[in-house]
Amino acid sequence: MGKIWNPSKAGTPSVELADLSHTQRFHSVLDAGCGWGRNISVFAAGARRLHAFDTDSEGVQATKECLEEVSAPDAEVQVWNGDLLITETSPPYDLVICYGVTHFLQRRERAIAYDRLKGWVRPGGLLAVAAFNTLVPIPDDLQAFMPDPPSDSSEVREAFAGWDIVFARSHVYDDEHEGDIRHTHSIDRLILRRP
Repeated sequence: MGKIWNPSKAGTPSVELADLSHTQRFHSVLDAGCGWGRNISVFAAGARRLHAFDTDSEGVQATKECLEEVSAPDAEVQVWNGDLLITETSPPYDLVICYGVTHFLQRRERAIAYDRLKGWVRPGGLLAVAAFNTLVPIPDDLQAFMPDPPSDSSEVREAFAGWDIVFARSHVYDDEHEGDIRHTHSIDRLILRRP
Protein backbone atom coordinates (compact mmCIF):
# COMPACT_ATOMS: atom_id res chain seq x y z
CA MET A 1 0.00 0.00 0.00
CA GLY A 2 1.27 3.49 -0.80
CA LYS A 3 0.93 6.75 1.11
CA ILE A 4 -1.96 7.03 3.54
CA TRP A 5 -3.96 10.12 4.35
CA ASN A 6 -5.78 9.80 7.68
CA PRO A 7 -7.25 13.15 8.73
CA SER A 8 -9.88 11.84 11.20
CA LYS A 9 -8.33 11.72 14.64
CA ALA A 10 -11.70 11.06 16.24
CA GLY A 11 -15.24 11.97 15.48
CA THR A 12 -18.64 10.43 15.21
CA PRO A 13 -19.30 7.20 13.36
CA SER A 14 -20.78 7.24 9.89
CA VAL A 15 -24.55 7.64 10.13
CA GLU A 16 -25.44 4.39 8.36
CA LEU A 17 -23.16 2.40 10.68
CA ALA A 18 -24.57 4.08 13.78
CA ASP A 19 -28.08 3.25 12.51
CA LEU A 20 -27.04 -0.36 11.84
CA SER A 21 -25.67 -0.68 15.38
CA HIS A 22 -29.11 0.31 16.75
CA THR A 23 -31.01 -2.25 14.68
CA GLN A 24 -28.71 -5.26 14.69
CA ARG A 25 -26.25 -6.98 17.04
CA PHE A 26 -23.11 -8.63 15.74
CA HIS A 27 -21.16 -11.30 17.62
CA SER A 28 -17.95 -10.59 15.68
CA VAL A 29 -16.79 -7.39 13.98
CA LEU A 30 -13.64 -6.58 11.99
CA ASP A 31 -12.70 -3.02 11.03
CA ALA A 32 -10.21 -3.23 8.17
CA GLY A 33 -8.65 0.24 8.27
CA CYS A 34 -10.05 1.33 11.62
CA GLY A 35 -8.41 4.76 11.80
CA TRP A 36 -9.12 5.98 15.32
CA GLY A 37 -11.98 3.55 15.95
CA ARG A 38 -15.00 5.77 15.37
CA ASN A 39 -16.90 3.20 13.28
CA ILE A 40 -16.20 -0.04 15.16
CA SER A 41 -16.83 1.51 18.59
CA VAL A 42 -20.62 1.67 18.05
CA PHE A 43 -20.73 -2.14 17.74
CA ALA A 44 -18.73 -2.82 20.92
CA ALA A 45 -21.65 -3.15 23.32
CA GLY A 46 -23.03 -6.33 21.78
CA ALA A 47 -19.95 -7.93 20.23
CA ARG A 48 -17.92 -10.74 21.77
CA ARG A 49 -15.10 -10.47 19.24
CA LEU A 50 -13.81 -7.06 18.14
CA HIS A 51 -10.85 -7.04 15.76
CA ALA A 52 -9.39 -3.99 14.00
CA PHE A 53 -6.28 -2.99 12.14
CA ASP A 54 -4.77 0.05 10.48
CA THR A 55 -1.42 1.23 9.14
CA ASP A 56 -1.58 4.29 11.45
CA SER A 57 0.10 3.37 14.77
CA GLU A 58 -1.54 6.26 16.63
CA GLY A 59 -4.94 5.19 15.34
CA VAL A 60 -4.30 1.59 16.38
CA GLN A 61 -3.51 2.69 19.94
CA ALA A 62 -6.52 5.02 20.08
CA THR A 63 -8.84 2.29 18.76
CA LYS A 64 -7.52 -0.23 21.28
CA GLU A 65 -8.05 2.16 24.19
CA CYS A 66 -11.52 3.08 22.96
CA LEU A 67 -12.64 -0.54 22.51
CA GLU A 68 -11.26 -1.61 25.87
CA GLU A 69 -13.28 1.18 27.45
CA VAL A 70 -16.63 0.54 25.71
CA SER A 71 -16.67 -3.25 25.17
CA ALA A 72 -17.88 -5.93 27.59
CA PRO A 73 -15.18 -7.12 30.03
CA ASP A 74 -15.20 -10.63 28.52
CA ALA A 75 -15.05 -9.44 24.88
CA GLU A 76 -12.03 -10.42 22.81
CA VAL A 77 -10.44 -7.14 21.68
CA GLN A 78 -7.53 -7.29 19.23
CA VAL A 79 -6.19 -4.22 17.46
CA TRP A 80 -2.98 -4.29 15.45
CA ASN A 81 -0.90 -2.54 12.77
CA GLY A 82 -1.89 -4.10 9.49
CA ASP A 83 -2.31 -3.49 5.78
CA LEU A 84 -5.46 -4.55 3.93
CA LEU A 85 -3.45 -6.33 1.24
CA ILE A 86 -1.31 -8.52 3.51
CA THR A 87 -2.65 -8.65 7.06
CA GLU A 88 -3.74 -11.93 8.58
CA THR A 89 -6.89 -12.22 10.64
CA SER A 90 -9.27 -14.89 11.96
CA PRO A 91 -12.40 -14.97 9.82
CA PRO A 92 -15.27 -15.30 9.49
CA TYR A 93 -16.94 -12.21 10.92
CA ASP A 94 -20.60 -11.20 11.17
CA LEU A 95 -19.67 -7.67 10.08
CA VAL A 96 -16.60 -6.37 8.25
CA ILE A 97 -16.13 -2.60 7.95
CA CYS A 98 -13.78 -1.13 5.35
CA TYR A 99 -14.35 2.62 5.28
CA GLY A 100 -12.01 5.05 3.58
CA VAL A 101 -9.36 2.52 2.54
CA THR A 102 -9.84 1.08 -0.95
CA HIS A 103 -9.62 4.43 -2.78
CA PHE A 104 -5.93 4.57 -1.79
CA LEU A 105 -5.24 1.41 -3.80
CA GLN A 106 -4.47 0.92 -7.46
CA ARG A 107 -7.21 -0.91 -9.44
CA ARG A 108 -5.33 -4.27 -9.41
CA GLU A 109 -4.74 -3.91 -5.65
CA ARG A 110 -8.44 -3.18 -5.09
CA ALA A 111 -9.33 -6.47 -6.80
CA ILE A 112 -7.09 -8.29 -4.30
CA ALA A 113 -8.60 -6.32 -1.42
CA TYR A 114 -12.15 -7.17 -2.51
CA ASP A 115 -11.29 -10.88 -2.59
CA ARG A 116 -9.77 -10.67 0.89
CA LEU A 117 -12.84 -8.84 2.24
CA LYS A 118 -15.14 -11.48 0.70
CA GLY A 119 -13.26 -14.21 2.56
CA TRP A 120 -13.55 -12.43 5.90
CA VAL A 121 -17.38 -12.18 5.90
CA ARG A 122 -19.35 -15.25 7.06
CA PRO A 123 -22.24 -16.45 4.88
CA GLY A 124 -25.20 -14.18 5.69
CA GLY A 125 -22.84 -11.60 7.22
CA LEU A 126 -22.43 -7.98 6.19
CA LEU A 127 -19.68 -5.95 4.57
CA ALA A 128 -19.78 -2.16 4.94
CA VAL A 129 -17.52 -0.35 2.46
CA ALA A 130 -17.07 3.33 1.69
CA ALA A 131 -14.72 4.86 -0.86
CA PHE A 132 -14.17 8.15 -2.62
CA ASN A 133 -14.78 8.17 -6.35
CA THR A 134 -13.94 10.56 -9.19
CA LEU A 135 -17.43 11.92 -9.87
CA VAL A 136 -15.94 14.98 -8.19
CA PRO A 137 -12.24 15.18 -9.09
CA ILE A 138 -9.84 14.24 -6.30
CA PRO A 139 -8.40 17.49 -4.87
CA ASP A 140 -4.90 18.33 -6.08
CA ASP A 141 -3.34 17.97 -2.62
CA LEU A 142 -4.74 14.42 -2.28
CA GLN A 143 -3.91 13.04 -5.73
CA ALA A 144 -0.59 11.60 -4.51
CA PHE A 145 -2.56 9.54 -1.97
CA MET A 146 -5.31 8.51 -4.39
CA PRO A 147 -3.82 8.25 -7.88
CA ASP A 148 -6.35 5.69 -9.20
CA PRO A 149 -9.65 5.80 -7.27
CA PRO A 150 -12.80 4.14 -8.65
CA SER A 151 -14.94 6.22 -10.98
CA ASP A 152 -18.16 5.35 -9.12
CA SER A 153 -19.79 2.52 -7.15
CA SER A 154 -20.04 0.19 -10.15
CA GLU A 155 -16.61 -1.32 -9.42
CA VAL A 156 -17.62 -2.41 -5.91
CA ARG A 157 -21.03 -3.58 -7.08
CA GLU A 158 -19.42 -5.73 -9.79
CA ALA A 159 -16.80 -7.11 -7.38
CA PHE A 160 -19.60 -8.22 -5.05
CA ALA A 161 -22.08 -9.36 -7.69
CA GLY A 162 -24.52 -11.81 -6.12
CA TRP A 163 -24.35 -10.10 -2.72
CA ASP A 164 -27.55 -8.35 -1.60
CA ILE A 165 -27.37 -4.58 -1.29
CA VAL A 166 -28.71 -3.67 2.15
CA PHE A 167 -27.79 0.01 1.93
CA ALA A 168 -26.37 2.21 -0.83
CA ARG A 169 -25.71 5.91 -0.88
CA SER A 170 -23.62 7.95 -3.28
CA HIS A 171 -23.25 11.61 -2.43
CA VAL A 172 -21.07 14.70 -2.53
CA TYR A 173 -20.06 16.47 0.65
CA ASP A 174 -17.82 19.27 1.84
CA ASP A 175 -15.23 18.40 4.46
CA GLU A 176 -12.94 20.48 6.63
CA HIS A 177 -9.67 19.08 7.99
CA GLU A 178 -7.05 20.24 10.47
CA GLY A 179 -5.26 23.39 9.35
CA ASP A 180 -8.45 24.89 7.86
CA ILE A 181 -8.12 22.68 4.75
CA ARG A 182 -11.39 22.23 2.84
CA HIS A 183 -12.23 19.58 0.28
CA THR A 184 -15.27 18.49 -1.66
CA HIS A 185 -15.54 14.71 -1.99
CA SER A 186 -17.76 12.30 -3.88
CA ILE A 187 -18.21 9.05 -1.98
CA ASP A 188 -20.00 5.72 -2.28
CA ARG A 189 -21.23 3.94 0.87
CA LEU A 190 -22.53 0.39 0.60
CA ILE A 191 -23.60 -2.31 3.04
CA LEU A 192 -23.71 -5.70 1.36
CA ARG A 193 -24.93 -9.10 2.60
CA ARG A 194 -22.95 -12.19 1.64
CA PRO A 195 -25.14 -14.96 0.21
